[in-house]
Amino acid sequence: MHKTPVDIIVVGGGSGGTLSANLLVKHLASEIRAGQVGVYLVSGSPQHVFQPGYLHVAFKGQDPAELIREERSLVSPDVQLVEEPAERIDLKAETVTLASGKQLRYAYLIIATGSVANLKVIPGLAEASLNFHTSPDESRKIWDTIQQFDGGHVVVAIAGVPHKCPPSPNEAVFLVDDHFRKRGIRDKVKLTFVTPYPRPYPAEPMSRVAEPRFKERGIEVVTFFNAESVDPAKREMYSLEGDTVSYDLLLAVPPHRGADVILKSGIGDRDGWIPTDKNTMKISGYENAYAVGDATDIPISKTGVTAHLEAITATSNIVSAIR
Repeated sequence: MHKTPVDIIVVGGGSGGTLSANLLVKHLASEIRAGQVGVYLVSGSPQHVFQPGYLHVAFKGQDPAELIREERSLVSPDVQLVEEPAERIDLKAETVTLASGKQLRYAYLIIATGSVANLKVIPGLAEASLNFHTSPDESRKIWDTIQQFDGGHVVVAIAGVPHKCPPSPNEAVFLVDDHFRKRGIRDKVKLTFVTPYPRPYPAEPMSRVAEPRFKERGIEVVTFFNAESVDPAKREMYSLEGDTVSYDLLLAVPPHRGADVILKSGIGDRDGWIPTDKNTMKISGYENAYAVGDATDIPISKTGVTAHLEAITATSNIVSAIR
């Protein structure tokens, strides 16, 4: 790593990290040209996956390959791309250790490591359900399955919170409904939406719009269902409240946690969420380290647009501090 007087490291090549790196080099262009600042993006993969497209793979049959781009093609040439996973982040020592053991030192840091599905937290969930929050290939399994499904009880469930993209479960159940209507077998399919929330959509204003659509389409809604376990053999899902929902096909949105590197580094809470100041995006207790997107513990939607807006705040603060 070529050292400049001020090195900024962004960890995570998803939406928040990619945008953060691009914003930094855009606003610090003169400093980069003068050799005063270096911007590095540490990405665990050379490829960038467009996660909102998982729904289209799962329910419209889109080719998973269409969601993938080379990360290098998405970042400015002035971004120094490090195609290696971060193994450990030491906020006190101001270092990022890569999987190879190489250590990078920073003056400023942005963590954008996102969130990962945590199916193991609910016994039986991984074996019993399909999901569209893990990968394009896992999403494709849903498409292959619903193509062959000719009737029975389909349950679309929010199996735990928090999870990526709060609108996606509602979108999924409507896309399932649409799929079976187009096939002309909707009358053979019982469709149920299961949620831990008191209404179909977490935010009440949005739920007022969505709820009538559930009724119009004949989709049953089960609220206040906090999934505890699933029995794949019996095809039953059980709640903490003692309720049971049976199914023939279970499409479950799993609970999520923070990235492995955050847990290994001891930065976040027990689930790997990083304590972050919602006004500045600074990691609590540190003036030169920021977190954006799904990685934070801020009680707000874990969505791409949230990561986008938070990246603007974090990078603006870094630029201001440097200048």
